Amino acid sequence: MYDYIRGRFVGIFKDYVTVENNGIGYKIFTSGYTMAMMPQTDEEVTLFLTQIVREDFIGLYGFSTREELELFLILITTNGVGAKAALSLLSASAPENLKYAIVHENESLLMKAPGIGKKIAQRLILELKGKIHLEDLSSMDEDQKKQAISDNIANEALAALMTLGYSEREASKALEEINGEQSIENVLKDALKYLMN
Repeated sequence: MYDYIRGRFVGIFKDYVTVENNGIGYKIFTSGYTMAMMPQTDEEVTLFLTQIVREDFIGLYGFSTREELELFLILITTNGVGAKAALSLLSASAPENLKYAIVHENESLLMKAPGIGKKIAQRLILELKGKIHLEDLSSMDEDQKKQAISDNIANEALAALMTLGYSEREASKALEEINGEQSIENVLKDALKYLMN
């Protein structure tokens, strides 16, 4: 029914933003990623919309890009993933990084989102890997691709170090100290060397 809304940005509230159009303030649920893209109060904003209707709820969900809206719609097709969980995922990482995480089976990045446990992360990968194709990421520039790959390697390395018994704090500190632009094997080797010194 709705495609997008353009209007005056009123403000950010707990889990939604308000956009005023023709004297009506629209309550639009959104992700932390879109909230970070909002302009100054009273400036014009455009959000791409979808409406969710349930027996006990009708709500508008809006995003700063059509790409993020499309990913939201794909995420909620997963069994056990509702709008709240999809927003949690989109708040934890940029859409490009989430796509990379699903395609490259990076459970640890998905599990960084509040409320997403191992089972849901595995289900997301199992059900969505075939729906997200690497060519969908062709709109990313080289820097974005490098950053997404680097983030995935860092998350895999973090999970591996924690499995070896290091705390998240120790593992994160080690990964900050080394050059992340290398393979997962080399990142792990360098991190372990740092932790053992």
